[in-house]
Amino acid sequence: MTNQLEQFLEKQIEKGNLDWESRGKLIKASGTKKTGNNNKIIKKFEDKFNFGSNSKIDQKNKAIKKYFDKLPKNSIINVLGAKDEINKNLPKDNQIGGERSCTIIYSRLDDPKFNTNNLKAQTLDNQISKTKLYQVSISKEFEEKVNKLNSKGFYVNIENTQAGNKAIRLEVYKYKKSQVNSEPIISGKESYCFPPNEESLKKIKKLINDKYNQK
Repeated sequence: MTNQLEQFLEKQIEKGNLDWESRGKLIKASGTKKTGNNNKIIKKFEDKFNFGSNSKIDQKNKAIKKYFDKLPKNSIINVLGAKDEINKNLPKDNQIGGERSCTIIYSRLDDPKFNTNNLKAQTLDNQISKTKLYQVSISKEFEEKVNKLNSKGFYVNIENTQAGNKAIRLEVYKYKKSQVNSEPIISGKESYCFPPNEESLKKIKKLINDKYNQK
């Protein structure tokens, strides 16, 4: 009969949840303790997992950190959506898997040294609270403030959400020189969504300034 640790390891393999910072953290996550017997069990399964300084984990850590750092402070993120964006910067043989394999993202969100922008994973409770921020009426004065944020490479507008609410959309365009005539052409785009309020305008201004200074 398999013990608790073996059952846990088999489930992690089945889920594709193979990236762990250390063998000790894998044992701890199973709800068991480090013992001589558990260390033997880990050794039996260790070729199935990626631990610590493994280059694949390093790649994921760098891609996740890059994604976290570009988001406004205190943002609430959809982890599955974040996974799709992070995977764009990872090789095909080192993708973060489905919902059950997003443990590494949740783990990094819980690490204040890694998650320096105080990001939080979306839950039912904070999603309901977040939705209320979008259920507002937009004045003409506020529309004018939004329109003034537009500049070359930065497009800001108020849009309708699928739920019938309002949101501010910021699109940041990336350019490269055309090989034909050296004219700048669009090579990529980053998109951000904010609730329509004054605090968001401040965040958008800061984000535009930060992006502009990176060019």
